[in-house]
Amino acid sequence: MRNFKVAIFGTAASYHDLAAQKFYGQEVDIVECFTFRQCCEMLKSNDADYAVMAIENSLAGSILSNYSLIENFQLRIIGEQYLKIELNLLALEGVKMNEIEFIHSHPMALAQCSDFLVKYPLVKIIEQGDTASCVKNIRDKNLRNTAAIANGLASAMYHVPVLYQNIENNKENYTRFIILSKGDLKPENPNKASICFRLNHEVGSLADVLNVLKKNGVTLSKIQSVPVVGTPNEYSFHTDLEWDEYNGFQKALKKMKSSTNTLSVLGEYIKATITN
Repeated sequence: MRNFKVAIFGTAASYHDLAAQKFYGQEVDIVECFTFRQCCEMLKSNDADYAVMAIENSLAGSILSNYSLIENFQLRIIGEQYLKIELNLLALEGVKMNEIEFIHSHPMALAQCSDFLVKYPLVKIIEQGDTASCVKNIRDKNLRNTAAIANGLASAMYHVPVLYQNIENNKENYTRFIILSKGDLKPENPNKASICFRLNHEVGSLADVLNVLKKNGVTLSKIQSVPVVGTPNEYSFHTDLEWDEYNGFQKALKKMKSSTNTLSVLGEYIKATITN
């Protein structure tokens, strides 16, 4: 039996790679992609069985463009995975901090380590692709004047030692990843769903939706408004719903249709736990 082919943003040993391994609990064949859009394209063209996509970070918030990609490519959310983000400064063996002229990493990783970076005003900070590719580039090009911010797996895989460990601003830093497929793979007993709806332009329409959820014992764990491209003042509401009784969710969904302009279920799946 072959391994699953999973499209990820970035390179081997990136956080997307880690999320894929943790979700499936086994080795997977990753399909490295340069953009989130390319991840979706690989899935739609059957060059990957699944895709892993970051959707939100506990410090930086939601990645709005990824909500639009899920809709536009008509993909299904079949699961989720949380990772604790622990970031390190990596440099080649023997390199000292006073030799570093450049620090490369993904923009979000750089932002999450701003308290550390501000201590070195003479070092040039350069935004690059994913964290792991920055480490690989240092090794491949033998860049002794350059460091990268990345995780411990990237250090081990590319043999670039950790110069400073755990340099993130906040130690309670988590990223939520969603698992995507082309088709619906609903588990036997789902307890969470992601849905998308647009509201009628009527006073109290959102309140009506919230009341339906409350009356049916469904918890709204997240709500995110996303502008509808090309339609000013129109928004899609992406929400995550949780429940103890599946029947309550089904009843709520049926009632919500009368309070919304459009409504679609993006996926039903098992809620992930947040662990260190």
